[in-house]
Amino acid sequence: MIIVTGANGPFGRLVAEHLARLVPAGDMAVSVRDASRAEPPAGVQVRTADFGVPESLPQAFEGAGIVFVNATYYGAPPEVRAGHMRRVLDAAVAAGVRRVVVTSWADAGRSTIPSTLDFARTERIVEDLPVGWTIVRVGYGLAAALARDVIAGRRDGVLTAPAGNAALAVGATADQAEAVARILTTEHDRKRYDLTGPDTIGWDELAAMAGVEYRPEPEAGYRARCLRAGFPQHAADQLLDLYAAIRSGWAGTPTGDLARLLGRHPVIARAAVQEAVDTWAW
Repeated sequence: MIIVTGANGPFGRLVAEHLARLVPAGDMAVSVRDASRAEPPAGVQVRTADFGVPESLPQAFEGAGIVFVNATYYGAPPEVRAGHMRRVLDAAVAAGVRRVVVTSWADAGRSTIPSTLDFARTERIVEDLPVGWTIVRVGYGLAAALARDVIAGRRDGVLTAPAGNAALAVGATADQAEAVARILTTEHDRKRYDLTGPDTIGWDELAAMAGVEYRPEPEAGYRARCLRAGFPQHAADQLLDLYAAIRSGWAGTPTGDLARLLGRHPVIARAAVQEAVDTWAW
């Protein structure tokens, strides 16, 4: 039995949909916090589990051979997320699973973003587990972050950002979800994968997508502009942390892992960002 956690979220739902094409419905289940909102693939069992409620986890993992531990990327402070992840991993081991597949942050070992530093610590915990493990670094939301700049450029008539001349190796969310589903159905014990796209995209190209010019912006000017637009101080600081990491070269090197797992050429960075622009809902 394969359990997909967080299946009400956009990434977990995509993983479940891809997994349902690879295994019979009776060989998988999904866990969600709110069963009334669940829309699992046909015939797939729904279990209720909340990472913040430890007593909900044993029932959710009962009979599982593999558990996909799908981290929460937004809304939870890193110290809270780290605690949740530790409890979930302990519960999976206690339930007798033979392998966990755990999502992590893109290029986690080099990330300087304060809100993501717990991912590297969680990876070390995973590596010490007494069961099989696979770590998948997906960086969920990066394509949407770049799409935000494209949309802002269209709105403002110019793309301004403190990104310098950096570029990101952005993977398409659908490709990453398919790769995770394939990992869940094959042996990848004690492997770590960084699911980047096959190439990179920089802010000159993002500006070209918006049909405008790119003008690199100092951090002070960007912070002031965010605050004038009504951003809370902490949100502006988080964005500046992201751009600082990008300028340092974080997540700027394609790995080839996604192509190898998919057995085909993944979606290129520009197409991944364009899809996020087309489906913008932030």
